[in-house]
Amino acid sequence: MRLLTPLGFTLALATVACAGGGDETDRIGASQPPQRIISLIPSATETIVALGAAHRFVARTDFDVDPVLAHLPSLGEGLTPSLEQLTLLEPDLVVAWPDNASRSVIGRLEDFGVRIYSPQVQRLAELREATLELGRILGLEEAADSLLNAIDTGLSSVRDAVAGRERASVFYIVWYDPPTTTGSGTFIDELIELAGGRNVFADAPGLWPQVSMEEVVRRQPDIILISQTESTPIDLERFNSAVGWRELRAVRERRVVPLDANLYNRPGPRVAEAARELANLLHPGAFTAKTVR
Repeated sequence: MRLLTPLGFTLALATVACAGGGDETDRIGASQPPQRIISLIPSATETIVALGAAHRFVARTDFDVDPVLAHLPSLGEGLTPSLEQLTLLEPDLVVAWPDNASRSVIGRLEDFGVRIYSPQVQRLAELREATLELGRILGLEEAADSLLNAIDTGLSSVRDAVAGRERASVFYIVWYDPPTTTGSGTFIDELIELAGGRNVFADAPGLWPQVSMEEVVRRQPDIILISQTESTPIDLERFNSAVGWRELRAVRERRVVPLDANLYNRPGPRVAEAARELANLLHPGAFTAKTVR
């Protein structure tokens, strides 16, 4: 049973692991705020929309689902954009993946004087840094501060609602074969903890570790969460007969829950929404009219 194509797996990890190196502030410079933007990173695109700059986009990718961008031409999946397409659109800012096959294209854009920003986002703290930096680049510092305040308020309400409750062990799946999950040091791991759960593979080496089916069975998570998109629907019934998976109590007791990858796998402005939904899954009834903000 496969839940994602190999390309889908690459994109899933790329979406949740925007990591790179270098001083992006120096590379961007201090010119006027850009007015023609291309973002190849869905989470960054959502942040720019949340900052009120959707009208500055001149293109989108196939993974940008916000209706406000539907009228724009698509650059495809965004990992390996066409240099010709990009230059014809005359962007003055490209938000690009830090380290992948598109870097040769990005390097050539830099040669043409196009500003590039490659955010490094693995943890919630880095999401804050990227949001503030995008606010600075776009000349929308106040909007960035307001957005972060809203995120902080939402996350605090989740933390308060589940305080003192028993933590369920969570197995979060980003890829099925071989089983690949989230380790310590990722924003998904942080959201699980914040929502009153315990990442059953928090001690695994690496940010996005592959784990053996035998080890999953040994750890017996209380709940299994599987990220999916519309193009990768999950037949939960197949888990009941799949080797290894059928040995899990969570499978037998139907505690396998599909999640919207567009919400959960994107370190962007909707992380508080993801945390609230996750808390409701782990602790039904935890929220009241007083705790939801």
